[in-house]
Amino acid sequence: MDDAQRAAALRKMQRIATGLLVAAAVLFIIAKIFEDVSPIVPFVRAFAEAALIGAIADWFAVTALFRHPLGIPIPHTAIVPARKERIAESFGRFIERNFLDADRIAGLIRRQDPALRISAWLERPERSRQVADFVAETLGGMLRVANDDDVGKLIARGLGDRLINVPATPMIGRLLGTVIAEQRQHEVLRQLVRAVAAWVENHEEVIRTRIAGELPTWVPRVVDHRIYGRLLDGVRRTLADLEQDPEHPLYGQFTQMVDRWIVNLQYDPDVRERGEALKTELLEHPLLRDVAGSVWQDLKAALLTQSTLPNSPLRRSVEQGIIQLSATLKQDAEWQLKIDGWAEEAARAIVSRYGSTAGEFVSNTVRGWDTDETTRRIELMFGRDLQFIRINGTIVGGLAGLVIYIVSLWL
Repeated sequence: MDDAQRAAALRKMQRIATGLLVAAAVLFIIAKIFEDVSPIVPFVRAFAEAALIGAIADWFAVTALFRHPLGIPIPHTAIVPARKERIAESFGRFIERNFLDADRIAGLIRRQDPALRISAWLERPERSRQVADFVAETLGGMLRVANDDDVGKLIARGLGDRLINVPATPMIGRLLGTVIAEQRQHEVLRQLVRAVAAWVENHEEVIRTRIAGELPTWVPRVVDHRIYGRLLDGVRRTLADLEQDPEHPLYGQFTQMVDRWIVNLQYDPDVRERGEALKTELLEHPLLRDVAGSVWQDLKAALLTQSTLPNSPLRRSVEQGIIQLSATLKQDAEWQLKIDGWAEEAARAIVSRYGSTAGEFVSNTVRGWDTDETTRRIELMFGRDLQFIRINGTIVGGLAGLVIYIVSLWL
């Protein structure tokens, strides 16, 4: 019911209550005039007189709650306007103590079986799609407003903070040890030689220019081409030999070299010190921030694309995850207990921490209302019911007056 409907209902009940008051007054006047006409009239007069008194008294009481009766500043009238501050504080305290009780709210949540309700809500396909769309759109919105420079710096700083306390050389030594333990050194060596061959082939001009710079000026230019060709052929031939001969001597030399590296990286103080110095230098280099920023840009672009497509893998993954979560909550009793417990704990924590804040918010809201507005709101809320006091006072007062009159005659 809105304010307009409450105001209409209040006016209707006021007219009824006032009509009874006027009717009691008219009935009293008529009974007083014709008091000697019939023996019954005195009983009517006694009823009307008491009803009129009761109606006036209750009109005064109800009116005094909200304003001065007839505009006369009688003490202890216009109670609501005069006690607005106290009413505001009482409202806030009432809500805090009666509605924001942690035990009561936790018990209500426990009876609702949150886990099963969540499962039933999520198992519907349209709900899971709605949640997936919400997650994707929220993620896209957050990505759009994120400052790329700040995020890049944050990633670089977080990565640096984690890596600065990790001993670099022992970790590299353990990784190399894993390679040796799994007999992958042959493949590693072939990959290294293959990478060298590709680099030599792709950087012919750079290599030939370097070779020419090291040769005397009187040497013909064709010599650097031949040297480059010999170099490229040698690398390719080495790669072919490694692929054809599992017992190639280079494998054993590479394995021995890796073994020495593993030992030195993990146990040689000088190597470890140089490794830590190099790690610190790399972490402080602007290159790390540039790499972090580049990674973030690529990740952001991919996520933005996924978040905008209606049937993207991201949305499908989120939707499938939600469906799986619904099935787990429905079938796994242990998870049901966990979810229910988390919901209760969250409710208790929120009420314990913010219950007083909510009560204070209500109090401050009521304090901020204009006095006339506060009076009007309270009267609209409770005024219609208060008019029944006037109606009952008129009727009960008349009956009480009639009983008193009969008893007085009997005595």
